[in-house]
Amino acid sequence: LGLQGIGDINDEVSIVCFNDTGAVVSPTLIEEFPVTRKNTLAHQKILEELFKEHTVLPVKFGTIGDDTQTIKEKVLKAERLKIKEHLDFLKDKSELGLKVFWVDSENIFNHILGENPQIQRLRDRLNSRNGGLQRDQIRLGDMVEKALKKKKEELEKKIFKFLNGLWIEHKKSKIIADNMVLNSVFLVLKEDEKRFDKAVERIDEYYAGQLKIKYIGSVPPSNFVELEVRW
Repeated sequence: LGLQGIGDINDEVSIVCFNDTGAVVSPTLIEEFPVTRKNTLAHQKILEELFKEHTVLPVKFGTIGDDTQTIKEKVLKAERLKIKEHLDFLKDKSELGLKVFWVDSENIFNHILGENPQIQRLRDRLNSRNGGLQRDQIRLGDMVEKALKKKKEELEKKIFKFLNGLWIEHKKSKIIADNMVLNSVFLVLKEDEKRFDKAVERIDEYYAGQLKIKYIGSVPPSNFVELEVRW
């Protein structure tokens, strides 16, 4: 394929074929690949290059077989019906990732105080008492957390209205920061990608200065289907 495999030994990537499907492989002397940025990027690069012209069914990073015959017999032949089902489902589809953050977290906190008099009163009382009792501090933290979650859910619904009808499936990933509103991946028909792009642009324009958007894609849909290889 003219691509280099993982592991810095200059072994080229090739395809092991069985009937009309193939496993993309490269030879290696390593028995277990460390999950490093360099290795995962090499793995992702190969997937993305293949994805330009083919339907790709991702396999878990670091999957290693004994030899090409084993791959033919125990994967391509033994799992041919499952592979065909997955490939049929993934045909002409791609994965797009969308992460949305608040630009000014402090401003959001001020909004929460303005919308929740009970939180504001408790906050003011604790401030007047140099922090107050620990149980009240914990209570305040819980109240702010619930209000923040509710605000994120409301904003998420508004964002999704821009994307209605443009995706087949979507999955939520973990929210990893207080200022993160949305962390989702979408399974989209390739013919709808440009429309999805435009919708993200409209979100960015509508919330200009309020939200920061990270938009990733299109990539092979590894978050929706992954073949688990068992030897």
